[in-house]
Amino acid sequence: MATETLFQHVKTTTLCCKNLVRAASCIAILTLCALPASAAPAFPLHTQGQFIVDSNGTRVHLSAFNWYGAEGTDYVVEGLQAQPLASIVSTIKGLGFNAVRLLWSNQMVESNPVVGNYALTANPSLDGENALTIFDQVVAALTSAGIMVILDNHMSNAGWCCSTTDGNMLWYNTQYPETSWIADWQTMVTRYRSNPYVIGVDLRNEPRAPATWGGSATTDWHAAAERGGNAVLAVNPSLLVFVEGVNYAGDLSGVATLPVQLNVSNQLVYEAHDYGFWYSSGFTSYSNYVSTITPKWGYLVTGANPQPLWVGEFGTCNNANTCVTSTNATDGGYWFQAMTTFVEQYSIDTSYWAINGTTESGNAGGFNSIEGYGVLNISWNGSALNLLTSRLQSMMTTGPSLNLVANSGGLNIAAPGAPGAAIVAIVPAGGFSGTVSLACSVTGPAGAIDIPQCSVPSSEAVSGNAVVNATVSITTTAASAEHYPALRGGSLAAIAGVFLLLGSGRRRRRSFLLALALVASSFAVTACNGSSTSSNSGNGGSTSGTTTGPYTVVVTATASGTNPATAQIPVTVQ
Repeated sequence: MATETLFQHVKTTTLCCKNLVRAASCIAILTLCALPASAAPAFPLHTQGQFIVDSNGTRVHLSAFNWYGAEGTDYVVEGLQAQPLASIVSTIKGLGFNAVRLLWSNQMVESNPVVGNYALTANPSLDGENALTIFDQVVAALTSAGIMVILDNHMSNAGWCCSTTDGNMLWYNTQYPETSWIADWQTMVTRYRSNPYVIGVDLRNEPRAPATWGGSATTDWHAAAERGGNAVLAVNPSLLVFVEGVNYAGDLSGVATLPVQLNVSNQLVYEAHDYGFWYSSGFTSYSNYVSTITPKWGYLVTGANPQPLWVGEFGTCNNANTCVTSTNATDGGYWFQAMTTFVEQYSIDTSYWAINGTTESGNAGGFNSIEGYGVLNISWNGSALNLLTSRLQSMMTTGPSLNLVANSGGLNIAAPGAPGAAIVAIVPAGGFSGTVSLACSVTGPAGAIDIPQCSVPSSEAVSGNAVVNATVSITTTAASAEHYPALRGGSLAAIAGVFLLLGSGRRRRRSFLLALALVASSFAVTACNGSSTSSNSGNGGSTSGTTTGPYTVVVTATASGTNPATAQIPVTVQ
């Protein structure tokens, strides 16, 4: 950490401690300063091409989380009823996140109510404090731990977001007009202007119908974003200004013809949101997903002139591993795998919704109920789903890597003996370029006979951001019928000779029966030893072929300098 940055860090902590009412809170925050710190960016930040960089021109990759509650009617971040503030921040820092999108409402700023003690059970030193005082301490605790803060104007009226009937669709309403929106932004920016870790402002959460990009002045979010952004930069020109798209931040298509122009250059970052439940019609492959988002917001990074882009919200369920990865399009994991693969492919900054282990008042579950998308558990002291946490952590690095994404739905094979094929997309990230080696294996139910066999190309060449599709071929074994070959002439002659040598009468009749037994024995021996084409021929020469039922094909990709990537393909033999 540079001397100047360290001085700013200590100064920020000292200032925040002067504002604390209880000495115990100050000690807790100072304790966080003793945590091992990663290299801090050289503040302030700005944009350069597609990326956010520090004052030295070094890339700053935002691996952020959303922490909600202060924008709602509790007027404080959730979790303080479960764990001390310092403990929560330490847990978050330990997971590897380096930034937070911290929500607030205009009502919180303007009314600044006393926060109810029910929301502060694990932090009694905060009892009786006003919303902004506690918000200050949350910001101080986060930034003292080296976590950067993006302030997010989430709502005008305090409450749970979002719908087209909640009165908060635009950046203003009758209770909080645009003048209040701008004045409140200037208040918040002034409040944290001396803290270099407060790096940016998200001007407004999810503008939605009737919000437009251009058009009528009363609904033109594009023009309002320019006014609000310039008002913020007039107070602190070093802040990043995040501007969301319309239609719940899912549509930035208007930027192509009507970009945002701010008075301070290189401080603008566009922001998209993305959720699996938005894709009611689903998609069947990674390429389908990419083609869906490209005209809305993906083009900002895939085109010839990539723009700074942040996915400020994305999230999935936390109650099963299929929330994180799946080949079934009805599972959240299929969308989540595609979405996270795309942001890795183009090295996009992200902010996961949400860190919360519990929800706020006004949400369907009510205060202190489990947050079904949360990274943290209901006790706020560990992960809710380890696979979700590990996937988010894998996205925090920007080095060369690979992802494999299999087509949705798996593969159905009509009958034993029929072939099948599936596609896996090899998606490079972090500037990977080189040869990717491929291998596959098949597992099936216990006792399965003639399990399917798989094959893939031994290697594929990958360069740039280009996706390479590889075909996985599946073969199965057909059923075979029982087969009794004709006896050879020599065998028949030998049996006839025995018959003649044995004479006539009763002795000949006995000999005839013996000869018949020899013939039957010959058939049986021949059938058992030579008729089946199956490896499982001990059943008298016939086989039912590949056992019907479910199988799993696992494809593995390896390349120098990257961790192995895998994809699973469910195969059902009918």
